Amino acid sequence: MGIIQRQAFQNTIINYIGVFFGFLNVVVLFPLFLSEDEFGLTRLVLSLATIMAQLASFGVPRIAIKFFPVFRTENSKNNGLLKIMLWLSSIGFGIVILIYLGFKTTILHYYEDDSKLFLDYYYWIPMATIGLLLFIVFESFLQALRKTVFTNLLRNVIIRIYWLIILAFYWQGHISFFNFMIWYMMGYFLTSFLCIIQLMNLKEFSLDSNPKFNSKRMIKPLFNYGLYSLLSGTTLILVVNIDLLMIGALLPTDKLTNIGIYAIATYIVSIIYIPTNSLSRISAPIVASDWRHRNLSKIDLLYKKSSVILLFLGGLIFGCIALNIDDLLGFLKPEYRQAKEIILLLGLARLFDMASGLNLVIITVTKFYRAETLLAILLLILVSITNYLLIPIYGIFGAALGTTVVFITFNILVFIFILVKLNMQPYTLKTLYVALLGVAAGLIVYLLPLQINNPLIAIIIKSIAFSTLYLLPVYLFKIAPDINSLLDKMIINRLMKKSSDI
Repeated sequence: MGIIQRQAFQNTIINYIGVFFGFLNVVVLFPLFLSEDEFGLTRLVLSLATIMAQLASFGVPRIAIKFFPVFRTENSKNNGLLKIMLWLSSIGFGIVILIYLGFKTTILHYYEDDSKLFLDYYYWIPMATIGLLLFIVFESFLQALRKTVFTNLLRNVIIRIYWLIILAFYWQGHISFFNFMIWYMMGYFLTSFLCIIQLMNLKEFSLDSNPKFNSKRMIKPLFNYGLYSLLSGTTLILVVNIDLLMIGALLPTDKLTNIGIYAIATYIVSIIYIPTNSLSRISAPIVASDWRHRNLSKIDLLYKKSSVILLFLGGLIFGCIALNIDDLLGFLKPEYRQAKEIILLLGLARLFDMASGLNLVIITVTKFYRAETLLAILLLILVSITNYLLIPIYGIFGAALGTTVVFITFNILVFIFILVKLNMQPYTLKTLYVALLGVAAGLIVYLLPLQINNPLIAIIIKSIAFSTLYLLPVYLFKIAPDINSLLDKMIINRLMKKSSDI
């Protein structure tokens, strides 16, 4: 797992830098300097742009990963793959925008209480979609080149620093809220431009085509795969964002305010999932290559290792959040504190998802991608039904409850499918040991009679205590050898640096 371990570690470090800026933006400064409705609006337009860009992409992120090894040659670079990706996404964008504009009255109807605020930016959302769509295309191509660290830096750090800067301009009175929103939605044009610069530096920005690779024999499977990827990828994006949209559609009052509260909860929960995103980004092209060469034993080993590593890292983050949840929310306005139960519930769902390993990666880059599409559609149907039934009764907690149930159901179905089709499953005794050690460490810290008045110091002390109690037995008993290897390298590098300084 050399390249996987190295880039996954680098991506994780970048992600946590991004977490700092994201937390600063989403949890602290945006709610502080914007009203509840204005903050909810920022999350709503971003969710809409994300869904529309995913629809318009026509599955190009997965096309890049799966077909890059086929199109790649030493002399001709990508043989027109990048050009095909841009054409597909352009056609997709045209279709999506026609639908978006055609259903304007219907969409605004669901947000009639907030329609004035939303309507002011309705025609700007397609522009935000273009920027994000271009970034998705170039990011995917760079990921296929295994340049995941750079794109991760753009997605999780650069864009958040950009948003922080324009918020500072608004706070200082240099721009109006309208201009702030326009600049906010145009941020992905910056990251797209930086992707192009990087491709040029790598001498990989080629829009040439090769007639040999444009034949029906090549294009037909690519198109079919793109269609299924579009359905499954869009469905999964909808699953992640649909609770926000349905909260706005189904709650009778305070739509944007409730969206803002729920958005803070989902952002905090997203921190737990960072290691999965880091590992998935670099693992996908490698699993695709192993599948092409029928190295099933390597895929199986990665599947099992990923379960242990991701459960440990997810448990470490979730434990620190759960133990400090009251102190963390204490920094926010009082109305945001009702996010506590949502964070804990969605956090547990994400933890179960991480314990399932790289199941989704394995399905998407193998011949079973059609099954993933069907499972994803089933997931969307289930989450829509549960949200429709539970949100009117339990409000935003109902959205979290419905999403949790469906996420667990989905992972169970994927587990069964991979077990039946590939005779692979991610769980070992090490997975159980990691789970039990996490629960034990959490209970010990929770039951400690700590009386600390300063919330920041309390967060630091409880986080250090939990991390130490969790990490030490995992390291000493070598439950996750890759974690040991990584820590050993860090310790050795640190010692070598100190010795060189002497």
